Amino acid sequence: MKSVRELPESWRRFWPHFRSSVVETAKLIGPSARLLTTTEAHTYAYSVSANFLLASLPFLFLLLWVANQLLPSLGATQQHVIGQLVVSYLPAGQERLVADATRLAHRHTVQVFSFVMLAISSSGVFLPLEVALNSIWGFKRNRGYVRNQVVSLALVLGCGAIAYASVVLASLGNALAVTLFPASWTVAIAGLSWLFLNLSSVPAAVAVFFLIYWLLPNGKVPAAQVLPAAIYAGLLAEVFKTVFPWLLPFLDFTTVYATLALPVTLLVWGYCGALLLLFGASLSARGVARLPSLGARLGRVAKSAHGG
Repeated sequence: MKSVRELPESWRRFWPHFRSSVVETAKLIGPSARLLTTTEAHTYAYSVSANFLLASLPFLFLLLWVANQLLPSLGATQQHVIGQLVVSYLPAGQERLVADATRLAHRHTVQVFSFVMLAISSSGVFLPLEVALNSIWGFKRNRGYVRNQVVSLALVLGCGAIAYASVVLASLGNALAVTLFPASWTVAIAGLSWLFLNLSSVPAAVAVFFLIYWLLPNGKVPAAQVLPAAIYAGLLAEVFKTVFPWLLPFLDFTTVYATLALPVTLLVWGYCGALLLLFGASLSARGVARLPSLGARLGRVAKSAHGG
């Protein structure tokens, strides 16, 4: 092992490689960030956000219904996990939304109406996204309305399957925590449940981004190029869900919009999330798949610099 006195020299050898890698990374991130300054990106983001707001509650209704139908033995635990996910991702009004969804999800008329609304609003979400992704990738033709509707429903089913798999894994982790620890060990149970919730939700977010980036553009998109961008977008989404609630007191929507503050908050939240999704899509189209190789190269440089 190298001594501490030798480390400064090692870091001096490492720095040029690190600097060149940062520059190369910036060449990819810079144009993607500039995409967010275009009027087209903001037009797409507003449209996606409005339709996502229409689709979110029907999606939550159907997710609760599917959870109770497929694994009724984990019904209460799954409802609790779904509530935790809503609280984790939404910036405001989580308790009210979860309460309304839990109360209404078992009504047959609500299930039918939710499916109809989800079919309508999903096209409103994915149609502008497809146009945006086609523009990013340079595909000249967009799908027709009917084909886009079919792809949109397929993506809704795919995202729903990913979300439900995440709920099941987190529910099993919750049940495991209750089994392993005595009921009085509330901190340990809560900690292990939180761990399983994040171990299931973060890969689920990455998988949803991957599915959208890979299947929604109207052209052949290499999966190996999309996956790294989906990982980065998923990690950025985790940062976004933490930072956005901190900003809400400064935005103070209640003062301006009064009783409409909640839908306005969710609309702005969805708008920012749509911009994040477009940023990740631009990264995938610009070859962000090279970044992992840069990281591997940096690791080899660091290892050789330390004499490993």
